[in-house]
Amino acid sequence: MAEINNQSEKFLDFMFNALDHGVDSISDGGGPLIPFLMTQTGDKKELKRFVTENYEEGINNAEKTLKELNPQPNYAVIAFDGFIPWEGKKYDAIFVRAYDKTQDEGFEFCQRYIQKTEGEGIEPIGNSALVGKTPNMLYSSRENESEILTKIKKPWWKF
Repeated sequence: MAEINNQSEKFLDFMFNALDHGVDSISDGGGPLIPFLMTQTGDKKELKRFVTENYEEGINNAEKTLKELNPQPNYAVIAFDGFIPWEGKKYDAIFVRAYDKTQDEGFEFCQRYIQKTEGEGIEPIGNSALVGKTPNMLYSSRENESEILTKIKKPWWKF
């Protein structure tokens, strides 16, 4: 089971850089953030945005693209705009779902934001927060799919 306190510094840096990039992307013009997929393989980073008519479709397209990548990246983040309840109020927030291909679970973080009181854009409020764990789309990749299916098909006494 993946624990946030046991993650590599390199993965945590990648994850928080993606969160910062999401906030910076709308800091001047305001939201919503165009969903994006950021990947890292070795030292090579790539970013792809998903502009769609329906916002949720952009997130789904990012997930589909990630699942189809071959070879799989070491790290991946899907970032999008959403809402989070916090202390009885509903806040806009940038969310990132972060995946390390060596971990069995991913992590979801968010950064709340509000509209600037003067001018256009947003400003983050509070600290980023761990929302929870999420299934790791890299861990359950095609490379591991046959292993997972084999375990599922085994009777319980053969595990």
